[in-house]
Amino acid sequence: MFRIPNLVKSAVLVLCPVATFVPAATTEAATTEPQGNTENAARCSNNDIDITIAGCTALIQSGQEAPPALAAIYRRRSIAYYNKGFTDKAVADETAAIALRPDFPAAYYDRGEAYLSMGRTDQAIADYTKAIALKPHYAAAYSDRGVAFGKMGLTDQAIADETQAIAFQPGLAEAYVDRGVLYKSKGLIDEAIADCTKAIALEPDYAEAYFDRGVAKHAKGDAAGGDVDIAKARQLNPNSGK
Repeated sequence: MFRIPNLVKSAVLVLCPVATFVPAATTEAATTEPQGNTENAARCSNNDIDITIAGCTALIQSGQEAPPALAAIYRRRSIAYYNKGFTDKAVADETAAIALRPDFPAAYYDRGEAYLSMGRTDQAIADYTKAIALKPHYAAAYSDRGVAFGKMGLTDQAIADETQAIAFQPGLAEAYVDRGVLYKSKGLIDEAIADCTKAIALEPDYAEAYFDRGVAKHAKGDAAGGDVDIAKARQLNPNSGK
């Protein structure tokens, strides 16, 4: 994923092999590997979005997949739809995956990402909360629920979620940046700068961490330092701050 300022995230979800989407522990006797045409299974695992959609669709339409594998296939197609910009279709596929596997935390998380990108913040929070209930140490779900709380103006709840995300996954750079933006909104400029600095230490090419640190430095009166950080951000990503 990458983030843009003001606590709005635009997720680019990662395409992984179909079987990895299904939790290892399952009560179903059926395998989680796709049982349909092996060529379509390979296409469903392709890194090309259109090939992925076509392959996964063929597997879904085959009627040969057991529920655990089918849920994973729906989720994979959902990610492809999301990355293509078809957010409504992504939500529909994650909903289908959840219907097949109600204990599938990643599907709730992904649907939360889609809802958040659509501005359906309450539904995003509900899905992140469900993902956390199913997977209590789900750092990304805490972090992105923090983003959603921040969009609703619930800054203290948002900071608490970002802090919890960091506790569970200290290397989650985006949680530091998100918390830094929240700290800045409360006037805690030193804390904001420290969090962005930590994110940069974790990911030296993290453009938005430089940008947000630059903004915080300007707020502290360090215009020269802020300009250096913002210039670095735009060197890494010309769209930083836009």
